[in-house]
Amino acid sequence: MEDTEKIKEMIQSIFDAFKDGNTHKIESHLHEEASVWDVFTPDIIVGKKELEIFHERDQSQKKSRGHLTIDLDEPVIRVMGDFAIATYCLEFEYQEPNSLKGKVRITDVLILENEQWKILHHHEGLVPES
Repeated sequence: MEDTEKIKEMIQSIFDAFKDGNTHKIESHLHEEASVWDVFTPDIIVGKKELEIFHERDQSQKKSRGHLTIDLDEPVIRVMGDFAIATYCLEFEYQEPNSLKGKVRITDVLILENEQWKILHHHEGLVPES
């Protein structure tokens, strides 16, 4: 399988795991020193310990809301040796209670380590409404 296809499958599996509450699967795709700029978190999250705490809080906020749908755009992936950049958008919608919806732009920086792609940095930002 081509690197771009592996990365696309990994991205999809991360958001499927988020919806299923499987934080361990999400973390399995992250580099040990990964960093995250989350759309709803003001501070950067760095390293395994901070990411575990973040994922627990993130799942807690998800559980306080209704059913979640996520629609991912096709990622644009550029592979450069042992590094790759994936850019894509997703639209999310939580139903009641605590409904919320929006569109998010995402950039993932990935590193190939031991023949496996890992996310080194994940950056999210809300797309402004027109």
